[in-house]
Amino acid sequence: VEEGWTEHKVTEEVVRIYGLDKVASVALPRADGVARPTATPAQKLERRVRRAAAARGLDEAVTWSFIPQADAEHFSARNEELWLLDNPISEDMKAMRPSLIPGLLAAAKRNLDRGASSVRLFEVGRRYLRGESGTSDEPLALGLVLAGEKAPRGWDQRVFGGKAQPFDAFDAKAEALALLARAGVPAESLQVAAEAGAQFHPGQSGTLRLGPKNVLARFGALHPATLAAFDIEGPV
Repeated sequence: VEEGWTEHKVTEEVVRIYGLDKVASVALPRADGVARPTATPAQKLERRVRRAAAARGLDEAVTWSFIPQADAEHFSARNEELWLLDNPISEDMKAMRPSLIPGLLAAAKRNLDRGASSVRLFEVGRRYLRGESGTSDEPLALGLVLAGEKAPRGWDQRVFGGKAQPFDAFDAKAEALALLARAGVPAESLQVAAEAGAQFHPGQSGTLRLGPKNVLARFGALHPATLAAFDIEGPV
């Protein structure tokens, strides 16, 4: 060992040569009085999926649970009754959101209007639906919006002819599959079906199902009427 080298430095060199990825992670002994983790399985799942979305390059957004009634009606199921506030802060915050997409679309529009060329947003939050007998159903969901350019314009004519490339339905499908897999869903058992909803383009959308009835995700390009209703230029 050269003069001036400490035991710590020698250890660093040994680990570097051996490979840090080969060193097993070992938890420190728990001291007396330190509480054990209290996160529930649902909370652990939420954290895992949130980290997976961020690791895929999506930016997390936190939007309002209250949205304009017209936006809520556009993303509600057919004949579904909305939760409306009797005394809202404003008319633009009158309805409880039945979907995360309206808030994310509003955030994407603000970014695009300010010159952003590519927007990749996601949010983990609750939707507010009417259950049986008028009870409140508040399922936790993840929504994401891809808008603008997937790949910017470049000098290399061999790559898409040098032109910018927009997001498409396959990009949305890839994100949905990756996040469902991270949530523990057996991706090889998923089925792709239609009927994503009137908010989506009928020829560029679909659902991911576990069995014929268990719809786990909707994906695809938004319908031109949806883009017009939210005053946002597509494709989204």
